Order: sequence, then structure tokens, then C-alpha cells
Amino acid sequence: MSYSSTRSLPVGGHSRDRAVRPTRSVLFHAVGFLLGLCSALVILALPRASLAQDWGEEDDVWTRSEASASDPIGGPMPTGWSLRAGIGFIHDPTALLLNFEAPYAFDQWVSAGPMLQVGLDDNNTIVAPSLNVSVTIPDLPGEDFDRFHPFGFVGVGFAYIEDDNRRNDNSSTGFLVNFGVGLEYQLSDNFFLGSQMIFNFLPEETLDEYFFFSWQIGGARITF
Repeated sequence: MSYSSTRSLPVGGHSRDRAVRPTRSVLFHAVGFLLGLCSALVILALPRASLAQDWGEEDDVWTRSEASASDPIGGPMPTGWSLRAGIGFIHDPTALLLNFEAPYAFDQWVSAGPMLQVGLDDNNTIVAPSLNVSVTIPDLPGEDFDRFHPFGFVGVGFAYIEDDNRRNDNSSTGFLVNFGVGLEYQLSDNFFLGSQMIFNFLPEETLDEYFFFSWQIGGARITF
């Protein structure tokens, strides 16, 4: 005589554990990808930083003081394309934030480009692409603050929100308007570290959400 045990499954025939595992797997892979990208940005920035440190090692080249006087770090902001990536969190709904941007700087003050916010959690998924315009303050008063560059931005786009807790209508897409503020610290001529806060508004209710807050706690930007 043999006995068999059965497990009760929710409607649809899938246990919650099976539903959660793929989401966690995607989360871990996304975090790994972001860490790898940030590492790549650091590696790409090292050659120029090392060249700056090599100035003055030989008598027939600039000394460090001469190089600093002619091209100080924290001087004119670079123009052209750059790539920014960061990690943080999204609140209400709660999710891990992965943020990617590719701004183009027209001058020291104004830049524009796409931003992609990705929120991942066991129950919530948020994908919010937008086109943003930023204004940066390139030079703060005082030599001690030359490396700090505050900025503000505004953008429009759309947001896709999915809630696995819902049985019906568990995903929706809506119009997005966002704005935010941030601060960058310049490590070299083409490499920056920073943090920023993003306020996302959904004028048309998207899956019962009118607003969600994103904080990119840490990020890196490299210019090309």
C-alpha cells in the first residue's frame, strides 16, 4: 500500500514560491549587471586619472602645480555624451531602483537625454522611461566646492506598473511627468559620483498610483 501527499495550490495551479523565485532571480541578475556596469565605468575612467597623476614625474613635462593651474579638476564641465548608472529604492510602491541615463551636454549648463527607471520587487515591477532636460550649476562659490555640481531636471515619459498581488488588472501603463534634484562630485575630468532624488507624477491614475518617489542613493557618470 502506498500513500501520496498533495499540496493545495492557489487558483491557476502555481504556488507562491514558484512565482517569487523568477522575480528574485531577475533582481539578483539586475543588481549584478549594475555593479558590473559601475565597475566598467571606473575602469574606463582610470586611464585619464592616471595620466593626471603622472604629470610632473619627468623634468621635460608639466609639473603637477602647472597642470592644475592650467586645467584644474572641477573646472569647465565637459560637453557631449555621457552615461550615468545608479542604484537606490522606489517608495510607494516599494521596489529596488536601477537607474540608467544617457544625457548629452550642450554646454556647461544644459543637457538632455533619456532616463530609464527600473523598479524590481517580489510583488512589484516598474519600468519608467522618460526624456529629461537638466540644468547644472558648473561652479559653486569657493575653491573648496569646485568639485561639487548640483543639478535639477524635469522630464516626460510613461510608466508601466505591475502588481503580482492582484488577480485582475495586475498591470497598467500611464503618462509620466517627473522632476528632481541631485548632486555630483567630480573625481576626474570625465568621471563623477553622485546621488539624486526623482519625483514621479502619474496624471492619469496608473494601477491606483498617482505618484511614486525614487531615490538613487549612489551612482556614477562617465563622459565621452
